[in-house]
Amino acid sequence: MIDENYHALLKAAAESHDQLIARPAGLNARAAKALLPKLCQTALVVEVVVTADEPHWHSDERGPIGLRLTTAGRESLGLDAGPDRVETKPRSGTKQALIVAMLQREEGATLADLMAATGWLAHSTRAALTGLRKRGMILTKGCDAEGRTAYRLTDDATVEVR
Repeated sequence: MIDENYHALLKAAAESHDQLIARPAGLNARAAKALLPKLCQTALVVEVVVTADEPHWHSDERGPIGLRLTTAGRESLGLDAGPDRVETKPRSGTKQALIVAMLQREEGATLADLMAATGWLAHSTRAALTGLRKRGMILTKGCDAEGRTAYRLTDDATVEVR
């Protein structure tokens, strides 16, 4: 059972387009650090790497870390398992479709892999990744076997970043 404060945070995340829990404005860093494990232990939220302009609770070597509502979190609020928005998939045969296919591989894809496949510059490739996230696709970031940053699309927000 979650208390009223947790419920309010989860409800606000469920109503947001990105399903991210915004850290309350009056919550100082020490209190946020204490609350973070409590939220994550419930399995109603999961830590994900976010961009600097998205709501985040703390930063570490991976960058800004936010909390995303999981399927279990939505169900605890009495909502359906999926986000309210419709995920749009790119047309087949496009560079966007190529990027999606590469990101769905078990090993994912590095920025260099995506740039080589599309012929785009780094900033255009990163913008395409941001566009996929805004469409509701869940993008995780981790390291490949050689220690390079690799991106991967997952089916569920419960997949933790490494």
